[in-house]
Amino acid sequence: MKTCIDELAILGGAPLFDSPRSIGQLYSTDVEAYLVTLKEAFDARHLTNDGPIVRRLERKLARFHGTAHCISLANAGLGITMLMQLFANGKQGEVIMPAFSYRGLPHFAQWAGQLPCFCDVDPLTHFLDPKSVESSINERTTSILGVCNFNDPGDIDGLTRIARRHNLPVFLDSVYAVGSTYKNRNLGPFTDAEVYSLHATKLLNGFEGGYITTDDDALAQKLIWQRNFALSGLKPYIENTESLFGLNAKLNEMHAAMALLSIDNIETIIDCNFSRFYAYRYGLKDINGLYLLPYKKDEQVNYQMAVVEVSAEWPLTRNQMVSLLRAEGCSISAYYSPALHRSEHCPPGLEVPDLPVTEELAEKYFQLPVGELTSTEDIEKICQLLSCIEDWGSEISVRLNQKGLS
Repeated sequence: MKTCIDELAILGGAPLFDSPRSIGQLYSTDVEAYLVTLKEAFDARHLTNDGPIVRRLERKLARFHGTAHCISLANAGLGITMLMQLFANGKQGEVIMPAFSYRGLPHFAQWAGQLPCFCDVDPLTHFLDPKSVESSINERTTSILGVCNFNDPGDIDGLTRIARRHNLPVFLDSVYAVGSTYKNRNLGPFTDAEVYSLHATKLLNGFEGGYITTDDDALAQKLIWQRNFALSGLKPYIENTESLFGLNAKLNEMHAAMALLSIDNIETIIDCNFSRFYAYRYGLKDINGLYLLPYKKDEQVNYQMAVVEVSAEWPLTRNQMVSLLRAEGCSISAYYSPALHRSEHCPPGLEVPDLPVTEELAEKYFQLPVGELTSTEDIEKICQLLSCIEDWGSEISVRLNQKGLS
């Protein structure tokens, strides 16, 4: 508990935490259970190239998402890139995507021979705004990429209707939405394809990795062929593969074994996330000016993130809060800021329309520590610190501005 302003780490005091409290999930299974699972691959001398654990993981994930196919990959970024390249069908064009999103998306588009076409988002769900999408469609559009955010999957049906009306492929980046539902069904089967992550910081920890879900048999065959160098001997008996580029995007057995144990424990992981989220909700309830972003009430959610809105009544800026909390050992970041079209990740010279909602949202939010390395006792300490900041806000603001932190 900090007792005076000079005890703040950013002003020279000791940090609240000796080791970082991160924003990633970092779920860890029992090491003995992991080694037992991995032994199957070692005994079979089959460590990659569609090994037995990978195949079992794909079957389990397909059942979990309620889809016909799950195609595992070395990481989710490769999955997004592959789908952009595949859906373009040899054409260099544009992929519609939100500007309020993950910084990797415009890079993936360029690897796929495309350019991003940034659109605005809904102010509550942060999902693509259907009106902004429809007004952006032109003869260069090759596909539409929606992003299902942690708090709300968004208007997937509305986006799909627009895509079908314009005869365009539509797919979802759902890396923050594992275990969440849309219309009371697990996400996975609602568009042409959905991409998920198995990175250690995500809900399902495979160290690294990702996967694509789809009900499209032909698309699944193409992706399986594409992830394995597009070797001629493995070419599927389907048409229109001439424009596809092969690459090595296979998931290995060591990563698959960890992911398999994670999916087996997903209910426990979500329960722990729930406890942490509600600890924040309780701790922030009497603090004015900081508001915890709520989750959608009528769907199942995974509670894997705690994102706070900084209102105009709060004495410090969002960026000052990020700097202050980082100094205390909270390994946090601003949430989706800067917006992609205002960032270094935007391709040079790209023309971007006015995106008023995105511009506003990108200035409002920061993340709080979550995941396995953050306990409810840690959260109590963080909320006590935030209460102190509220009390000392005016003086802290003056001191930070003197240090050039605005």
